[in-house]
Amino acid sequence: MSSCRILALSASALFAALAGCGDPAPEQSAPTTSAKPAVKPKGEALPSEMVAAVAAGKSSTAISVHFALASPPTVATPLPVRIAIVPHEPFATVSVHFESHDGLTMPEGEDFGPVNDVTPEKPLSHQLMLLPAKEGMFMVTAMVDTLGEEGNVVRIFSIPVVVGPAQAAATPAPK
Repeated sequence: MSSCRILALSASALFAALAGCGDPAPEQSAPTTSAKPAVKPKGEALPSEMVAAVAAGKSSTAISVHFALASPPTVATPLPVRIAIVPHEPFATVSVHFESHDGLTMPEGEDFGPVNDVTPEKPLSHQLMLLPAKEGMFMVTAMVDTLGEEGNVVRIFSIPVVVGPAQAAATPAPK
């Protein structure tokens, strides 16, 4: 099996495992006809390619972080990452500090905000630029600092980035 295929399968397994982190198992109960389903307040829709960052604990009930990679991550190729911070309750201020770790540098976008008087369900947009230095699986950590009814709270989110090998230069076709 090629290393690219193994890396792709490993990444798929990681994302599947991370997708359920922190979510309780669904309850099995008989449907009732008298209960009305809860209606979530409608906010601005996120683009379909955005996925949720992994929250530490139950952080995503108050605020969530979503991301979309502009292209598959490869060694030595700048990687734009679109970020959407979605508050689910009102906050006086929101700011975010992003950190990359061994194997990834962040030439742009390390800090976001502070943004004042944040409206619930209205996404806040940000852009990161990552530069992968080597192949492997890496995490970008987002520390979301909010000031609201609970006081000042810092919530932690993780963005997984699986970096593949550098793209080989295209060879000219024989003449």
